[in-house]
Amino acid sequence: MLSQLATSSPLESNGPRVQVLSDWLVQQGLRGTALEDLLAGFCEGLRALGLPLWRCHVSVRTLHPNFEALSFRWRPQSGIVREPIPYSEETSEEWSSSPFHHMFQTDNFRLRRRLRGPHARLDFPILVEFRDQGATDYLARITPFGDDGIIDGRTGIVCSWTSDRPAGFSDVEIAILDRLQPRLALTVKTVLGLEITRNVVDAYVGPKTGRRILRGEIRRGATETIHAVIFYADLRGFTALSDRVARDELVPMLDQYLECIVQPVVDHGGEVLKFMGGGLLVTFDLDATGEDSICRIALDSTVTALRLTRELNTVRAAAGKPTTGLDVALHLGDVLYGNVGGRDRLDFTVIGPAVNEASRIEGLCDQVGRRLLISDSFASAATQCTGQLVSVGKFQLRGLAREQEIFSLDIPEAMA
Repeated sequence: MLSQLATSSPLESNGPRVQVLSDWLVQQGLRGTALEDLLAGFCEGLRALGLPLWRCHVSVRTLHPNFEALSFRWRPQSGIVREPIPYSEETSEEWSSSPFHHMFQTDNFRLRRRLRGPHARLDFPILVEFRDQGATDYLARITPFGDDGIIDGRTGIVCSWTSDRPAGFSDVEIAILDRLQPRLALTVKTVLGLEITRNVVDAYVGPKTGRRILRGEIRRGATETIHAVIFYADLRGFTALSDRVARDELVPMLDQYLECIVQPVVDHGGEVLKFMGGGLLVTFDLDATGEDSICRIALDSTVTALRLTRELNTVRAAAGKPTTGLDVALHLGDVLYGNVGGRDRLDFTVIGPAVNEASRIEGLCDQVGRRLLISDSFASAATQCTGQLVSVGKFQLRGLAREQEIFSLDIPEAMA
């Protein structure tokens, strides 16, 4: 593309060279090119056209559990830098003193400021900063998005273009940016939509399950049998505790405890499939590597979760806040993995006797005074952990014909 742009033909806002860059934007949207690559390529394309681009900034709202917007900065020397913007209850000084905040407040979606010469206007702190770094001209544009055919004015893409050429941007160059801005906005919106879809699916069902759903595996009853480690956890006494804790404290407290459990298992490759009040169901797929290695990984993540929960309890107790304990069962077996539910409301989960067994093993924790219980099938497969596992006895699990030997660890984290 760059060779087609960098020709000696006249530069016109509606000319063939600009059309090449416009068509390139459409192609990237159809391909689902990553936003970083899209914006870097677009800026390099503008430079190939001859635009004196010193800096580009693009920001857009997104949908993600941990941040509310994405910001991208491009410079010729450093390329593209992506910066997620976290949620905040307060308006930052940087935002409130920015050109874009002023533009939203005044419903003015176009702004230009000369940074040097007799027509310079440095009415925002960031413009002084750019001027001191050698910039001469600043353009800002907001392209709003809409929903159901209506532009809402609250969402969209914000862009700024800065030049360091003494004369700044020419009228033709500004016309080119204005022509391409809606095409850039539409392409970003298309790619961002794909990214948001992945974000939401990953947040609610996990990345592995999410990929299956986005590949089209959404028919009710479509399941497969997988061999997996089952991690079944529950916060002991959480139901009774939730009756005593103030409503506005309950969810923050639960989030603190679940973070202690979720992060270790996700970091070790586990897939969180379901939250159940004060508990959760996790699987570690055994197809990727050997049983002994996955069992070792699952056991390590469990010990970390138990340790983090103990540490959290120490902090909460010191602050006079209520605490609870974590009980975990580790089991190994075949489960059905896929879609179950009603015709129009499905759940992608695991079901089967092995899941029920894990639940019943976890229910023994209080009876035997342990925080961690391990099934005999897990213990048999966990050859890397043989020297660490200790038997706590044989038990008749409800619904099973035979007694099963149950194991644990002799470490403080596993003790009730």
